[in-house]
Amino acid sequence: MRRSLFYGARAMAVIAAALLGGCYESDFPLDAAPALDVEEQWLGTWRCLPFNADADEDPVTVSVRRGAERRYDITWLESGKAPEHYGAFASAVGDTRLLNVQESKADGSGKWVFMRPTLLRPNVLQAQIVDADALKGTEKTAPAVRQAIERQLMSPALTVDFCICVRAKEGSGAVR
Repeated sequence: MRRSLFYGARAMAVIAAALLGGCYESDFPLDAAPALDVEEQWLGTWRCLPFNADADEDPVTVSVRRGAERRYDITWLESGKAPEHYGAFASAVGDTRLLNVQESKADGSGKWVFMRPTLLRPNVLQAQIVDADALKGTEKTAPAVRQAIERQLMSPALTVDFCICVRAKEGSGAVR
């Protein structure tokens, strides 16, 4: 039986911890409200694996749809489990777009994770997350976190590789 490494929001922390010490979790997004438009090329259904996946690892299906008010609605579906839902919106930090990602909960609670999606090819997406060690000692305010990230944008230590995704074929049930 194949096993899956992904377990929703906790998976981000577990994978990042295994790679380099942990993803940075915040009580707030980088911007109070979305100011950037949705990137059309990120929309669709993706099949994703962590960078350190075992040969028998099952991919996760991630559907990214346009949400309300410049937001993304993300559904995370792993084999044999109930779907998990996330909301996200983009923030500009220097010349880089980072997604502010938060699990969708009825009460709006939950930590924010900052993700850098990069299209390596039109149908291949790399996702990296901001590493906790990169922001160690940073004051817990949006301006301070933004400045710390901006200072390190060119540093490979800012992020850890999270997963690599391939766009699912439109005829295979993919939703755009």
